[in-house]
Amino acid sequence: MKLSHFPFLTLVGFFLSLLLLSIMNLSPTQSFTQSTSSLLSDPFLQLPTATSVRVVWFTDFAGDRHQVSYDRKLDKRVEAITTKLTRVREDQKSELDEDDRQPTWRDIWRHEAIVSDLIPNQRIPYQVVSVRDGVEIRSRVFTLASEPEPGTPLKILLTSDHQLMPMTAANLQKVAETVGKVDAVFFAGDLVNISDRASEWFDDRRGGAFFPCLQGRARYE
Repeated sequence: MKLSHFPFLTLVGFFLSLLLLSIMNLSPTQSFTQSTSSLLSDPFLQLPTATSVRVVWFTDFAGDRHQVSYDRKLDKRVEAITTKLTRVREDQKSELDEDDRQPTWRDIWRHEAIVSDLIPNQRIPYQVVSVRDGVEIRSRVFTLASEPEPGTPLKILLTSDHQLMPMTAANLQKVAETVGKVDAVFFAGDLVNISDRASEWFDDRRGGAFFPCLQGRARYE
C-alpha cells in the first residue's frame, strides 16, 4: 500500500520512549545489521519554533558526515548531530530476513539538524545527505516550514494504536485521499508492540513497520 508522504511529521514523546526504555529479560552479546545501502527512514520534522525546525532521520551506519541541504536551490547546509541508539535490538520474533536468531543489539544512529532563519508560513525544499565511505546517500526532496503563525488554519491528524496492524497502512492512505496533506501528526500512544524491537519501527519484512506506514512506503502483506 503506497501512502502520500506526510510532510510535517511530529512524533511527540517518541524519542523519550525509545531512548529511555528499559530492557527486560535481555542480555544480547552480538550486534545485528540488516541494511547498509540506504537511509533507514525518510527525514521528518520535529519541534518547530517561529524561525526554526528540527530535521531528524535514521541510518544503520555511523557514516562520515550527515547534513541537511535546504532552500530553493538546496544550496544552504547545516550539519547534523549524530547519536547512536543504545537500547534497540532484534530477537527470535523479529520479522526480518534472518530467522531463529538470539537477542542481538541493533546498530542504529539518529541524526538531528536544526534549520534556522526560517520565515513563518513559508515552506521551502530540503534534502538530507548521509556520507558513508565517501559515498553520498541522499533522501528525496521534501519541504519544511517553521511554526505556523497564530490563527493559521491547520489539518492535524490525531492517531494511535498503529502496532503493525494490517489496516494501519490502508487507514493512513484513506486520510491522504479524503483530507489531503496534513500539517502535523500527534500520537496518543501504542505506536508499535515491542518498543525496543528495531524492526517494528523501521523494516519489518511484512511491510507495516511504523516509519514506512507513516512515510508512504508501506506495503503490508
